[in-house]
Amino acid sequence: MGLPVRAALVQAVGGPFVLDEVELDGPGAGELRVRVTASGICHTDLTYRAGAGRFPFPAVLGHEGAGVVEAVGRA
Repeated sequence: MGLPVRAALVQAVGGPFVLDEVELDGPGAGELRVRVTASGICHTDLTYRAGAGRFPFPAVLGHEGAGVVEAVGRA
């Protein structure tokens, strides 16, 4: 069972960003979990929302943020 978090979710190509709750798995090997305290949506996110990326929807976009490391997976 994952940790419930709020995210800017896009359901389909060209769809709106909607703040919704999703479940976040714990960090795996070589990963960490960050409690995000500030983030933004940039031009790259808008481009991927328009269908330029090669990943399935629904998608949680965004790659710019600041926060605090809360958990670390195995090395």
